[in-house]
Amino acid sequence: MTRSAYIAMEVIARFVIVPLVSASLLIGVAQSLGTTWGLFRHYWVLAKLLLTLLAVIVLLLQMEGIAHVAAVAVETTLSSADLLGLRRSLVVHAAGGLVVLLVTTTLSVYKPRGMTRYGWRKLHNQKGDSA
Repeated sequence: MTRSAYIAMEVIARFVIVPLVSASLLIGVAQSLGTTWGLFRHYWVLAKLLLTLLAVIVLLLQMEGIAHVAAVAVETTLSSADLLGLRRSLVVHAAGGLVVLLVTTTLSVYKPRGMTRYGWRKLHNQKGDSA
């Protein structure tokens, strides 16, 4: 059953998680550019962008390890000591991904105050143009 889980993990990561994380990044950028929040105007939007970008990079780097564990699981029976470091790494990175997801969701819901310097300049330029 464990071998099947590693094989399924590779398929799900490759065909579900990677496309959804990539879509999340692209949709987030498109939405921020199309709304008044802007991409670089507020710290919370910038933090979400950086966290999502970090998650995409880490996931893509972990795909090689996920594929390796799945390939080993296909060919041999894994004992509890086989690939222990790599298997622990997958658990740690999955937990980190969950933390990033919770932080970005919290930022989206609470939208902490604070504008970047770019945001302040844009705000003051808009007020000056309308006067």
